[in-house]
Amino acid sequence: LFIGNPLLTSKVNVIINVLDVNEFPPEISVPYETSVCENAKAGQVIQTVTAADKDLSPAGQRFSFRLSAEASNKPNFTVHDYRSK
Repeated sequence: LFIGNPLLTSKVNVIINVLDVNEFPPEISVPYETSVCENAKAGQVIQTVTAADKDLSPAGQRFSFRLSAEASNKPNFTVHDYRSK
C-alpha cells in the first residue's frame, strides 16, 4: 500500500523489542509481625524477610526493603541485605 508518490518511499527493516509486562506484583512469602524484647542485644537479627516475583526466574529476582519514613527517623532499627554473605 502506497500513500502518496511511490518514488518517494523506501523500505527499512525494523527490530521491535517488547518489554515484559508486570503481570504479578512481588509477594512477601508470609505476613510478618515481630516483637523485640527490651533487653535484645544491639546488632541482633530480629527478622528475616523473603519475597518472590512470579514474573522473574529465582535467579533474576532482586528486591529492596527499607524502613518506613517514620521508622527511619529512629536509629534503633536498620535494614541490611545479607544475601551476599
